[in-house]
Amino acid sequence: MFSRFIFIIIFAMLLAASVIFYQFYISPHSNRVEDISALVTSGIATILFLSLLFIPKSLTLLKGLILTFLAAVILVGSTFWLIRPYQLIYNDVPERIEFLNEHLEEEHPERSWEIEHSSRDEDPIFTMLVTFEDEPDYEYQYYITRDVKEGEEPVESSGRQEKE
Repeated sequence: MFSRFIFIIIFAMLLAASVIFYQFYISPHSNRVEDISALVTSGIATILFLSLLFIPKSLTLLKGLILTFLAAVILVGSTFWLIRPYQLIYNDVPERIEFLNEHLEEEHPERSWEIEHSSRDEDPIFTMLVTFEDEPDYEYQYYITRDVKEGEEPVESSGRQEKE
């Protein structure tokens, strides 16, 4: 019984650490549907873990199945909701901002600008907003895909629009 309690405490601490990590580092950059899906995945992992602890030892086949599902949920969930978004937000987005900055330096050497990542939920993660210093009331939206970054497609703005 004591070992079950220890496993519950360890699982709860790891789950809490994952949720806190998600809330601080990923949630500010994601939309509501992704947040809810990540929490549902945590709930499924918790249900599988608790059911694994309280199934009698005589049902080893069922325990094995639940353990397999739990391992799959933890592996896929942590990859999909923690590792991948963190890598996109903190590695890929800054690289694409730097790429766009270099492109703008070539195209508009005489102008100054400010680049920011779009924080609107409906925009894809690689949407960058550029505000030129001589046009502070307008912004230009750039969608920097992998093909654009690798030079297979041209860097194009979706046009000038008034700032919100």
